[in-house]
Amino acid sequence: MLPVLPDKCERIPRWRLLVLLALLLPCMPAGLRAQTTGSQEVSTRNVEPTFKLQAERNMVTVRVVVRNGKGEAVGNLRQEDFQVFDRGKRQTIGQFSVDKPTTEAIETPAQKSIEKTAPAEPAAGKAPAAITLPRRFVGLYFDDVNTGFSGLVRSRDASYRFLQTSLHPGDRVGVFTASGKNSLDFTDDLDKLHQALADLRPNPIIAPDETCGAITPYEAYYIVVIKGLMSDANDPIERLVGAEKQSCSGLPRNSTPSQDSGSEAQRVKAESDMRAMATLRGLESLARFMSTLPGQRSIVFVSDGFQSQTLGYAITQISERALHANIIINALDARGLYVGGFASDASVAGRDLPQEADVRALKQQVMEEEALRASEAMGTLAQDTGGIFFENNNDLEAGLRRVAGTPETSYTLAFSPENLKHDGAFHGLKVTLVSVKGLNVQARKGYYAPKKSEDLAAQEKEDLQDAVFSQSERQGLPIKVNTQFFMIDASDAEIGVVTHVDLQQIHFRKEADRNVHTLTFVTAVFDRDGHYVAGQQKVLELRLRDASLETFLRTGIKVKSDLKVKPGIYLLRSVVRDSESGQISAVNRTVEIPY
Repeated sequence: MLPVLPDKCERIPRWRLLVLLALLLPCMPAGLRAQTTGSQEVSTRNVEPTFKLQAERNMVTVRVVVRNGKGEAVGNLRQEDFQVFDRGKRQTIGQFSVDKPTTEAIETPAQKSIEKTAPAEPAAGKAPAAITLPRRFVGLYFDDVNTGFSGLVRSRDASYRFLQTSLHPGDRVGVFTASGKNSLDFTDDLDKLHQALADLRPNPIIAPDETCGAITPYEAYYIVVIKGLMSDANDPIERLVGAEKQSCSGLPRNSTPSQDSGSEAQRVKAESDMRAMATLRGLESLARFMSTLPGQRSIVFVSDGFQSQTLGYAITQISERALHANIIINALDARGLYVGGFASDASVAGRDLPQEADVRALKQQVMEEEALRASEAMGTLAQDTGGIFFENNNDLEAGLRRVAGTPETSYTLAFSPENLKHDGAFHGLKVTLVSVKGLNVQARKGYYAPKKSEDLAAQEKEDLQDAVFSQSERQGLPIKVNTQFFMIDASDAEIGVVTHVDLQQIHFRKEADRNVHTLTFVTAVFDRDGHYVAGQQKVLELRLRDASLETFLRTGIKVKSDLKVKPGIYLLRSVVRDSESGQISAVNRTVEIPY
């Protein structure tokens, strides 16, 4: 997308605007005068902005990354090249888009040779300051609840080295933690980022029990969940737990399981789930927060991993939220290269383990399985949202260049499942290419059906949310946007935004002698760091007689919004949604109000 140039924005006193409107009103077309004077044919009402809310809808979104044999993303595919299957049944792709990200920053008028906003001539000898508006937000999310000190140190040091060499103009980076401690909002200040990274420390909610003979989270999961589905009284994991406890206590080996292993396993699993859910809740909160930011948005999830086998629904809900907000979740395994075995785990290396070969072999197998399972949540979130999972590698700086760099070209497919039951059941997904060969397809493996019915109002809210907080321009409807501002006083200003809609492509519904339609207009302003500043939402209800419709089809229709702001440089976004077809248009403007 090319940088958007601002419309001419003139500094006009309010009293002159009122006089000018009074003089021009008699010259307006009849249909437009009807709108201005509040005719029953056209009515405009302000409503509480809904675009700040998050809502789910009965639409399944699938982000797909396609790579060739060299691992390079392929970006020249079309909708007809894809097929999506839900539980083996082919689905009709209702929406399709190609996302080709760019690192090009939004430049302010001070950086481009374009007509400036008021005042027309800057003071002699003073060049306007060059300010780069944000184009990309990267949230570094550190799991300080489940990650040990060594993992945090390696990953934070690699993060700072990456930031020193890889930030682009327009990038904003934030540091966030699962515990909520030592977090830093999005900024381009390297000193603040360095300090926030240096302050990272492990903050476990409940420290895992690492004493000799203690049941591990994976062993607890196996005893509580897997063994409950089996009838084998001589379960190998329980025998392993019993052998470890007896070896740690110095008693002779006894193959009879400890009688309290079941209750201890329940406790260990509950504590493990609490730590995992704390991390997932923090990640979901970050995704909610980032959904209100414009432009490209990605999260780098850094963790040693955790057991998540029974938390599939919660993980999928985070994927859904990220997909609907167009947020990519990447993941970095802070453990680095995992070689497996007793020597790789300091918590086990010093234990007085049983010497029997069969017990030690089983312990080795359990530890390897536990290590693999610990990274499942990170891998799932990355795969579901089109991200990258960097694992089993000690070069964490190289990993950060991959996962925190510019996102790869991806495709977004969406479909509405037929006869979907709102029962929370899991649906397996498969995405294939129709005729293209030799390419690797990365896409989510499934989703959970919603647990309650959803309505059209929720869908409209989410459509508006997605459109307002994106930076992509969309032309579902033909619109034009003009801006102007005037100073209320020395420290306050008001931006006037006029959005013109060409009604030629809009389908009106006939009710008796009226032509009925509803348009929703949203105008939002963001500061140089991408933070939402102000917004206004209007609903335009049209109930036009045939003669009035003919007039408006020739002239189009306009809606004006006014937003109060402080002097500064802003990104203004104007969005129009057609209630009948669901089509959306979105236009960006840069507005500079001098101090």
